[in-house]
Amino acid sequence: MDVRKMNVRKRMALGAVALAAAATATLAPTAAASPSEVGVAAACTAWRTIQVDDNAAGVKYRECDRYSGLNTQTKAQLYIWDNKRDGKVAQVYTATGSNLNGQWHQSWHKYYVWGTESHHSPLVDTGWHKGHDVKVLLKNVRG
Repeated sequence: MDVRKMNVRKRMALGAVALAAAATATLAPTAAASPSEVGVAAACTAWRTIQVDDNAAGVKYRECDRYSGLNTQTKAQLYIWDNKRDGKVAQVYTATGSNLNGQWHQSWHKYYVWGTESHHSPLVDTGWHKGHDVKVLLKNVRG
């Protein structure tokens, strides 16, 4: 093999390594976790389903929790559907908080409504809130 070809290959390989190192150095600060998320571990439950009135309306949801030291946060992710043209809509009440010694301490709540019969809602993500429990209640109410 020609020595010049070998030198070109070595320079190309070294150039690629230098380019990769420079790219990593450039991306590292933006890819690093913010100080508030350092040491945070998150986990989600399996998907659960609630249905009413022979599946006229329903919600599929899961609970996610994350912990950082003593700070615990929770959220719900859900899909809502309305399968029946009956003048009613699916209404989902979602709350976050903690169940301490058998008493519920709520930190946040919100109602979500869906009435489109042709497809389920897009993914609803409640965002992180203080607590380690999520409550999800479904009603089929007049629209």
